[in-house]
Amino acid sequence: MPVVAYQGNPGAFSDVAARRLVPDAETRGFPSFDAVASALASGEVEYGVLPVENAIAGPVPRNYELLWEHPALRIRAETTLPIELCVIGVAGTDMETIREVRSHPVALEQVRRLIDGHGWERSTTTDTAGAVREIVALADPEVAAIGPALAADLYGGTIVARAVEDEPDNATRFFLLASGDAASVGERACIGIAVADRPGSLRDALSAFADRAIDLRFLIARPDRRMPFRYRFFVELANVDSRRLDDALAAIGGEQRILGRY
Repeated sequence: MPVVAYQGNPGAFSDVAARRLVPDAETRGFPSFDAVASALASGEVEYGVLPVENAIAGPVPRNYELLWEHPALRIRAETTLPIELCVIGVAGTDMETIREVRSHPVALEQVRRLIDGHGWERSTTTDTAGAVREIVALADPEVAAIGPALAADLYGGTIVARAVEDEPDNATRFFLLASGDAASVGERACIGIAVADRPGSLRDALSAFADRAIDLRFLIARPDRRMPFRYRFFVELANVDSRRLDDALAAIGGEQRILGRY
């Protein structure tokens, strides 16, 4: 049975996404995004799942960097998971008893209005499911977690309130990663490029895609750690075929890498 690595504890949203992307696989939690990428690159697991963008909190920049830092990794597929966040406590917890809520920083950002409205104290954890596990072990009705319903089921928590996210259309995109398979194809692509340090270089690079009717879905800039205050750009593209993509990349030149076709 193949193993899919994800960041967090069982029941985290990344675990839910992993089960959706590879239904017949075993899922295994790791302590960090870096650990997921390392386990996949070393062959310890067959697949990895990383979140890359939330509809409220925005992108997860580190996970694009990991694709560049591990050249053997490729994006195989993506999925968008609706995120229903719950207030989870223990016996005796209700919305009035809570004084503190714990969760991953991204999850806390997605319920900012709820937390501010109640005046709750925030505490950050490594993932949403881990927060639920913590508060169940603590058994203090004044301390609750923000997390998925699956985590409440797994750890014996009590769901105090459902769907508490600030925006009803909250969702997170996840990439499914595997090692190798540079020849994978699809109508979408993720590319890393390092353009020349001159006026108009990024404009020219983006024009190379637009001139060939390739749609730009997403653009993020990240520091190039080899050179202070220089940047690498990650672009996600749609309406892609191999001929037009290869032609665009040849026109752009410079340092570049196809991180996946999916």
